[in-house]
Amino acid sequence: MDTSISSAQLYERAVKLIPHGTHSDSRTRKPYPRYFVRAEGAWVVDADGNRFLDCIMGNGAVMLGHAFPSVIHAVQRQVETGLGAGLEGELSVTVAEQFLAHVHTAEHVRFTNTGTEASMHAIAMARAYTGKNDIAKPEGSYHGWSDFLFVSAFPDPRSAGPAESPVSLPGSGGMHPAGVASTLVLPFNDIPNTEALLRRNATRLAAVIVEPVMIDIGWVPATPEYLRSLRELTRELNIMLIFDELLTGLRFEEGSAQQRYGITPDLSTFGKALGNGFIIAAVAGSAGPMASMQPNGNRSSYVGTFNSHQTSLAASSAVLEALAGGDVARQLAKRTAWLISEFDHCARKLGRAAVMVGDGGHFHWYFREHAPTNYREVWTSDAKAYEVFAQALAKSGVLCAPTYIQHHALSIAHGDKELTFLAEAMHKGLNQVAALS
Repeated sequence: MDTSISSAQLYERAVKLIPHGTHSDSRTRKPYPRYFVRAEGAWVVDADGNRFLDCIMGNGAVMLGHAFPSVIHAVQRQVETGLGAGLEGELSVTVAEQFLAHVHTAEHVRFTNTGTEASMHAIAMARAYTGKNDIAKPEGSYHGWSDFLFVSAFPDPRSAGPAESPVSLPGSGGMHPAGVASTLVLPFNDIPNTEALLRRNATRLAAVIVEPVMIDIGWVPATPEYLRSLRELTRELNIMLIFDELLTGLRFEEGSAQQRYGITPDLSTFGKALGNGFIIAAVAGSAGPMASMQPNGNRSSYVGTFNSHQTSLAASSAVLEALAGGDVARQLAKRTAWLISEFDHCARKLGRAAVMVGDGGHFHWYFREHAPTNYREVWTSDAKAYEVFAQALAKSGVLCAPTYIQHHALSIAHGDKELTFLAEAMHKGLNQVAALS
């Protein structure tokens, strides 16, 4: 391997041209980000020649492993046809058929490119269908970076108002104040206060968008009762219910979290694992909301040059074929459960307050007594303990998130050897955390 150029040298070049040296703030690191040259299976190699077990996996997008053969071959075959952007082809129909065969709760689907775009499309559909303008979302949930969705995603609770009625806060500078103010923030897993807020604001709310499991803050599942309550309330109050399945979608044996919970939303967004690292997302749902048409002709447009890009659809077709039968999902669930058992056993043995939680290949570690049930409990996790743990994992050759309010993922390429490697690294990390006490 050519290691004539290092991450430090690339960073020196990058910061002259690119703010912070990266094209996404989530990739910034201290003292500089790593730059990578190769990925295969569960492993990645950086510009310095270091080989890491990847436990980020494209923020959960790479469910089958890097360079999964059938996906790569499908993409190569499609590239050779010359068909790409701005055109429909047989794949546009075939992948829709495959998708709806997997996600049984939806009647229609339309493809787009990113999770942010899918969420924006879904919100526009809900506004057109209900004739109302505003939306609601739980505190701590992330649905992309648009002005009305990147609201109270990772707020400091000390400035976020009372837990039972959180304040709407911008997730970033540069957001339009009116967009932020139009979004109502709900207390996740708190049925009485969520109901009170929705009833009080029902006449202005077009939609509630919710992650069945809040994964961008680690792994914080909704209770079945909370989601059932949202379904009943939104139906009663003429509010659309949107499930953000960008991270949960396709990772469970049943196909998605909504099927596992037994709750059918009006609309859903999918992405990440749908392309195994290739750029694709989807909006799916029942026929009426997907058509976005009201008797007065108020219809939301659905446009995009790169929507249903033929190369991405080729990747997605191979992914959905690999997921058929459910074996991938079952294996991911089994491997996640084994890792959690290994971590919990070691944490108990060391007497350290720490929990590992997850399912379907998604997972995260919290340094607190119990698994969190909402964002504010996540905030109370021991940040210093996590930092020490993550640094120990990195030294052992595991690529993981550097800060504690993030998330991790496995792929089917994380076999027995990789799981044992990660378990040993976790044990070393827990021992270093235990030394802090």
